[in-house]
Amino acid sequence: MAYPLQARARSSLSPLSTKPTTSNSEWRCTRCDKLLGVCRDGRMHLRFARGHEYLVGFPVQATCRGCGTLNHATAPAR
Repeated sequence: MAYPLQARARSSLSPLSTKPTTSNSEWRCTRCDKLLGVCRDGRMHLRFARGHEYLVGFPVQATCRGCGTLNHATAPAR
């Protein structure tokens, strides 16, 4: 079952934050603010082109497809 990634306002995240802040929070690039994944139930949901989707545990690292910055998140928010 696929989970859609949705764009939402980021009022609770600072521009340089890489840690999720809620159970369904967004993980965004530290440089260009592009959506990298969504934290759900203690795991990170990542979606790429052509239907490639991954549900991974922490810690997680991803290279931003927009600017090439390496981003990492060490753990989900409690």
